[in-house]
Amino acid sequence: MTILQYGGVSVPWTVGWTSEDRLFLDRCNYAKGPAICQSVSPGQGKPLFGKPHANRQRAAICAGLCDLCGRLLASRTKVSLSHARVVPHGAEGPAILQVEPLLHRECALESMRFCPSLKRDIADGSLKIRQVTRYRVQTALMSSEYVESLTGERKTAFGHSKVELVAWKDRDMGWLAV
Repeated sequence: MTILQYGGVSVPWTVGWTSEDRLFLDRCNYAKGPAICQSVSPGQGKPLFGKPHANRQRAAICAGLCDLCGRLLASRTKVSLSHARVVPHGAEGPAILQVEPLLHRECALESMRFCPSLKRDIADGSLKIRQVTRYRVQTALMSSEYVESLTGERKTAFGHSKVELVAWKDRDMGWLAV
């Protein structure tokens, strides 16, 4: 899979594009039921950095794909770049829940080099870099009112997925560059 570029910058696989603005209900194989889906035409128009594509965000988390390159994370070092902190309501108690998909180690380093948002987070000390050794997936079930506001159909449906970090090691920038 080739990483798309825009203005000389790598565009994460999960990013939505201006041409992908239509939201609708459809069956999602990853969520195993009706879900808020989005039209698909990556690379068309302009990337909407910071606005993930509904289908690709779910696919990345549920299928274990890298946020940047879209390739499988299996058998590779998995990295979390997030502001997420421990919350008390994980599946088995305290955990870290995040909507940002995981990344390969080298993809995390590339993201930190080019992403203005990550650069700001590094500068203000709010970014957490974690080497993930165990995680599980959760997918949000959205209310019929919320689904209707996006799709015009009043039904409950799945929305975004979350990574629940179960085991990890806190790391720093130096670890990514090794």
